[in-house]
Amino acid sequence: MKKTNEIWGKMKKNRKLRCGGFSVLLSCLAVMICVLVIFLCDAVENKYALTRDFSFNAATMQGEVSRTVIDQLEKDVHIYAVIPQTGENNTLMQLLERYDAASEHISLSRESILKNPVLMERFSDAIGENKVSDDCLIVHCAQTGRTRVLDADDYYVYAYDTQTGVFSEAGLTYEKSITEAILYVSGDELPLLQILTGQGELTKSDVSAMESLLVSANYEVKWVQLGEDPLDAQSPLMILSPYFDFSENELSEMMDFAMAGGDFLIATQYTDPLDMENFNALLRAYGVEMLPGLVIADSEDTDSYYADTPVWLMPYMQETVATLPLMESAMDILLLPGARAFEILETAGANMNVFPVLESGKAYIRNYHDGQDTTVQQPEDLTGYFPLAVWTDKMFDDGAISHALIIGNVDVLTDSWLQNNTHASSFLLQMLRSLQGKSPVNLDIVPKNALREGLKLTGITPAVIVTVLLPLLVLCGALLVLLPRKRR
Repeated sequence: MKKTNEIWGKMKKNRKLRCGGFSVLLSCLAVMICVLVIFLCDAVENKYALTRDFSFNAATMQGEVSRTVIDQLEKDVHIYAVIPQTGENNTLMQLLERYDAASEHISLSRESILKNPVLMERFSDAIGENKVSDDCLIVHCAQTGRTRVLDADDYYVYAYDTQTGVFSEAGLTYEKSITEAILYVSGDELPLLQILTGQGELTKSDVSAMESLLVSANYEVKWVQLGEDPLDAQSPLMILSPYFDFSENELSEMMDFAMAGGDFLIATQYTDPLDMENFNALLRAYGVEMLPGLVIADSEDTDSYYADTPVWLMPYMQETVATLPLMESAMDILLLPGARAFEILETAGANMNVFPVLESGKAYIRNYHDGQDTTVQQPEDLTGYFPLAVWTDKMFDDGAISHALIIGNVDVLTDSWLQNNTHASSFLLQMLRSLQGKSPVNLDIVPKNALREGLKLTGITPAVIVTVLLPLLVLCGALLVLLPRKRR
């Protein structure tokens, strides 16, 4: 102890050691302060999402529409980011952190199915066992009990290249999908859609992709059965490919629904039975009749079918009040893989307006009911341009108006590949929006560019002048310096 005190005394008497130690102490203190400031700034930055996005598409930034939705949020919404062990989507996570920081009503947690299997058990019963995967977002509001699950299919929008005939990624829809999901789970009332069951129609598993689309558009979907569940005339009724005919009482119930102003969306396949008397009576009541057979495009009309498959029709959208928003937005590319055509009846009556929504190009109807197992055109097959989807406005004596969309293909409404690679989802939502009932939530959030566009120099602009002249000025400066040196 005595020796230590002697050493410490010598150090205090030594001016160099005393000043040097003080400098080291100040340096350590400065480093500690810098580290604390860095941690503090990092914590504040993460909490309030202060990081700016200077990328070409600013995909992690929220727009005005999202900020308005967030500011008006009154219920608590929690987002479970179920992320894989590897390959984390940094763009998505940075955007989610901004949502978390933007409102006290939004919270975020990172989860893993492997580490937290209880999470899957909690939501599998309510939203379907296959919905929750190891790469998804679960948006949940405890106050309403609603849940939305988003996966990779919800993050991209595709465009059709008429030159190559290929669909490719055109934009990122992270912000649109997340904001609409928050609106869905936190909303007080949702527009209702009724789907009919009991006549051998498509099952819940058959229409799971369509139901997910409707839920993502903030619709409430209700399955109803005639004679057991009362029909709500304020909500459209979907009849999807019935296989068994309706009874007289069931037909009467649907006509009462129509007379109360109820609307129909009816889809039928070319393989569905033709001898359903009461179903045919319902169609005739809206001015149309099914034509037997499969519509096949004329091979010479290459714009009317997809690739080398003339049974995959690419119909021509007709200009109507219902379709005009789609056509103005260039969202009219649809595929109908196997379609039935309709005849618009001349005896429709003065109380109805019936007009085609989708038409084929030059085509023929292969009436396979003649026993010939071939898609090759036969002499007796009908040829021409056929209505593939029809819209009807029907007015009753008391002034009530019932609308109906009747389409000869169900895949365009229910198939997930068609939803992701064509404008099928936009078509379905626009048709439902045109039918009676509340409009779905479809926020006007423009997708962010998925690919950086190449530099385009058009005209003489300041950017062009700088881009061209700056390298030339550097070259001239270099020559002015190097040439005199070479002479020496």
